Amino acid sequence: MAKRCLIVDDDAMSCEMMHRMLRGYFQCTAVMSGQHAWELIDLNYQAGTPYELICCDLHMPGLDGRTLIGKLRALEASGENANEKKTKVFVVSASNSANDIVDTFMSGAADGYILKPCRAPQLQRLLAENGFDPEPNPPNAPLSVFA
Repeated sequence: MAKRCLIVDDDAMSCEMMHRMLRGYFQCTAVMSGQHAWELIDLNYQAGTPYELICCDLHMPGLDGRTLIGKLRALEASGENANEKKTKVFVVSASNSANDIVDTFMSGAADGYILKPCRAPQLQRLLAENGFDPEPNPPNAPLSVFA
């Protein structure tokens, strides 16, 4: 089964660019709201098929990235699956605020922080550091985008 990645960003162009860089590694789904992302995360987690990676913007209307990631980590820490492998989370944000970056890592919620615009070498290095290798036969599935 192909590894799966959820891209969460309120900007469609950012979703498409991330998909182009990740499609050799994952089957990607993109959503443009934190609330929709949470619904998919919860549904897949309850089904026993959590995403391997979530790439999430911090600043979005409604349910923002920081809150979304906190909800994911709370879900992972609860119940019978608390000791299983956690979903990797990369924050992908235009914010270079020291507070955003430090808060992201000090909370232990994220596994990486990428400044927009994301560059392929930077993302590939972060993927490798987190144990993700390119798929030998990457899926050619188009990006599924849900507004």
